[in-house]
Amino acid sequence: MANTHIEGRVVRVARPADILYSLFTDLTNFTRKVPADISNINADTSNINADIPNMPDIPADMRNMLADMQDKADVRATPDTLLAKVQGFEIGIKICERTPFTRIRYEQYGSTPIPFTFTVLLNDLGTGTSDFQLIMDSELSGMFKMMLGGKLQEIVDKVTDGIERALGV
Repeated sequence: MANTHIEGRVVRVARPADILYSLFTDLTNFTRKVPADISNINADTSNINADIPNMPDIPADMRNMLADMQDKADVRATPDTLLAKVQGFEIGIKICERTPFTRIRYEQYGSTPIPFTFTVLLNDLGTGTSDFQLIMDSELSGMFKMMLGGKLQEIVDKVTDGIERALGV
């Protein structure tokens, strides 16, 4: 098996690193549904912190990204784990490393067939903005690397694009 290393591009987001860190270190944040009357608010200007207790100040789009999976899959979360079952296939992540306000590392969880890690890197720029980067490492055999390598890059790019749309400056 060979290591497959995939780096997403660095995107600038309109939130300080401590808010992003709070968001990404509690995986239950990504399974909460936003009330219908709030989810239609413009993501660039909405402040829905008061509408869902203990939630960092983030746009509705960000929370709905994974919450929408609940309509299509069995999604279960704890603060440290997120597990989704879709059509008999299970994929999960758990937080395995935290460096306050700069780095969060996740690893596979449950019966996920391929070992992988995701790393979120945060760089607070001191102006209420931060740089965000997602990195994925996976152990893939030659055949799986040929089949999945490009798809994994697409996943990293899609998540990065979603974060930029939801939180970008």
